[in-house]
Amino acid sequence: MTMRTLLLILTLFISPVCYGQITNTQKQETIDGILKVLQSRYVFPDVADSMQNFVITKLNSGKYDSITSGSEFAFRLTRDLQEISKDLHLRVEFNENNNVKENNGSDETISQEIWLNQLLAENNYGINSKKILEGNIGYLEIPLFGPLEQCVDTLISAMQYVAGTDALILDLRSCRGSLDENTIPFLCSYFFAVPTHLFDFQTRETKTPKQFWTYAWVPGNHYLEKPIYILTSGRTFSGGEELAYDLKHTNRAVIIGEVTRGGANPTELVTINPNFSMSVPYMRSVNPVTQTNWEGIGVQPDIQVKSNIALHTAHIKALTSLYEKSSDENQRFKLAETIKKAEANKPRFKQIRFELNGFENAKEVFVSGTFNSWSPTNTPMEKEGNTWVATVETEPGETGYKFIVDGKWITDPDNPKTIRENGYENSLLIVE
Repeated sequence: MTMRTLLLILTLFISPVCYGQITNTQKQETIDGILKVLQSRYVFPDVADSMQNFVITKLNSGKYDSITSGSEFAFRLTRDLQEISKDLHLRVEFNENNNVKENNGSDETISQEIWLNQLLAENNYGINSKKILEGNIGYLEIPLFGPLEQCVDTLISAMQYVAGTDALILDLRSCRGSLDENTIPFLCSYFFAVPTHLFDFQTRETKTPKQFWTYAWVPGNHYLEKPIYILTSGRTFSGGEELAYDLKHTNRAVIIGEVTRGGANPTELVTINPNFSMSVPYMRSVNPVTQTNWEGIGVQPDIQVKSNIALHTAHIKALTSLYEKSSDENQRFKLAETIKKAEANKPRFKQIRFELNGFENAKEVFVSGTFNSWSPTNTPMEKEGNTWVATVETEPGETGYKFIVDGKWITDPDNPKTIRENGYENSLLIVE
């Protein structure tokens, strides 16, 4: 689960990389700094050893010699480290602006504050959408879990908005993680009558884990003894997975959708030098029921369906469950009519063929977009001659998408139409 970043400034006295260019000496010094961090901080020491051996072998064999771009070097290092660790939280980042200061890091702090405020504003402080669906079913779309101090009012308002509903759907299909270890316990406190043990964080240095429980009191009405359904996709990651895993194993929610991405370990941001930093998992999440987590395997749905049909499936499931449990004939009649109406309004999809020309030497290509909740790996493309192709199902309307070529996200070079979404420029397709 991605936490609020913690900066560790390592004074390595390396000269800044100018205009994205990087020399072999700078590559060597950057790798030395990265390996030092892995050996001292990475949550699994044996995996850190394996990553060190792998990267040193690559360096000594000249695999990095032809790289002159700082951003390409960071990308290659990330791919190599993840190839061994399979850890999607472990990343190397390149900062061409050279904002890191060796004195107190004030410029970087300001830059991160601006980034955070923009991120929270774009995602409506953690609640993108709140609705009351037909049949009195609550719905909350959660794109991320922001710092509790800045998002608590939004969460309280959302929970009071759905307080009078008979069942609740939490949509985590596009949830990318958490920026505060306290936000998920706060939200979960609405779902339990007494403090409940949710998860632990365990570092490699300490034998005593840090425990996280729900709170005994939260503002407003609780949401107790009512069904909860959680929607997941192949994009659901980190903190989104934490919430799904916690509520699944406390028997408090039914998970509907796709297997999630599989990133369980909290990270910190470590500055290697003026141009490079890395996100390092330094703790592991441990569930008190399973005594493990979802790292590398994802959260398994109770009802597995494609993410684009998950909301419809959950709505029908919630209505049917209420119908079966009700002894009130009038309510059962109304629910039966609502179920028929919901079934008749099942989403309609059109098959769209995506094509990417060129990239003959690519090893793997995926297409990602609104049709698969922006999952990076759920829709592989196949090679036909010099063209990569894939057919997907999407609803009519605007469809944002990108191609992922050997790990790099690119817009469609043959489609000039684009749309700006959540800080990213994506290709745009209008499906009639």
